[in-house]
Amino acid sequence: MKIFMNFVIAILSLVISLFFLFDLYAQAQPQPKAQAQPQIQRKTILDFKDELKLSEKQVKDIERLLQVYFKKEKEFADKIRERERRLNELLSQGGEMKEVKRLAKEIYCLRGELWGEELETAKKIEDMLNDEQKRKWRELRVGRR
Repeated sequence: MKIFMNFVIAILSLVISLFFLFDLYAQAQPQPKAQAQPQIQRKTILDFKDELKLSEKQVKDIERLLQVYFKKEKEFADKIRERERRLNELLSQGGEMKEVKRLAKEIYCLRGELWGEELETAKKIEDMLNDEQKRKWRELRVGRR
């Protein structure tokens, strides 16, 4: 029975690894160049400052946090794009699988770190809100989905 369980675990690990590699390969493929489209400005909590009745101090503090976050986000995005470019080159040229896997791990780690930064910033912002603002902010976010 133990041998069978080890076999099942090994097969599952292989399937999961292949899934991530195929996903990464698909993402690394060059995308057709789209016509220059205006970039959609994403909304932040500051777009709802009136509805949330944010104070001037809250607005300034949130602006400061968002500026720091957006700077980090750009740095992460640049690193991710560069590694995706290198990965795409390796995949198109039949590069060494060890290097492909290394780059794939780096990309996913960078995405995870970026997500962590986003969650940390969101938590800091939420901690600045009073209970009524938190309730209203949750309502606004759910309504936008």
